[in-house]
Amino acid sequence: MFFIFIFRDPNREIPSSPLSIVSPVSGRILGISQVDDPWIDRYARMISIKSSFFDVYSIRSPAEGKIVNQWTRRPEENDNKRRFAYRLRTDEDDEIVVVINLNFITAFFLRFYAHSGERIGHGQRCGFLFFGGRVDVLIPDNSKVNVAAGETICSGSGVLGQLVHRESTSTETAAT
Repeated sequence: MFFIFIFRDPNREIPSSPLSIVSPVSGRILGISQVDDPWIDRYARMISIKSSFFDVYSIRSPAEGKIVNQWTRRPEENDNKRRFAYRLRTDEDDEIVVVINLNFITAFFLRFYAHSGERIGHGQRCGFLFFGGRVDVLIPDNSKVNVAAGETICSGSGVLGQLVHRESTSTETAAT
C-alpha cells in the first residue's frame, strides 16, 4: 500500500487557457523573484517550487510547445548541486525554462521522457522526479504571476501564471 501511495500519478484537469503556465510539479511555492536567466541570457521571473517526499512525483509540461534544449550542469564553484534544465518554446515564441535541482539521491532517480526537438502538450506528463526536490520555473519577465510564496500547487492543473501578449497590429490598423 505504501508504494501505491508514493508512486501515484493521478490524472489532472488541465486548464483550458492556452496562455496559462501550469506547475510542472506538485509542491509548495518557496518564492518568486526576478533574476538574470543564466540558461538563455535574459531577464526573467523565477518561481521556485519545493516538492516533498509525500507529493506526486510526476513532472508535467508548463505549456504547449517544443522542447528546444536540455542541459545537465555540474556543480558550480560555490554550489553542491547538479541541475537538469529544459527550455520550452511556445507557438507564440515565449520561452519557459524549467530547472530541476538535483541532490545526490534524486540525480540517480530523475526520469525525463521528452527529448529536444519534440512537441509537448500543455500539462502533459514528461518525467518523474522520485522523492521530490526543488524546481525553478523561469518565465518571461512580462508574464503575470498568479501564485504567492507558501501556497501549495498541483502539477498540471495548478496555474502559476499567464503569458502576456500585446494585441495584434491588425486590430490597431483597423481602428485607425
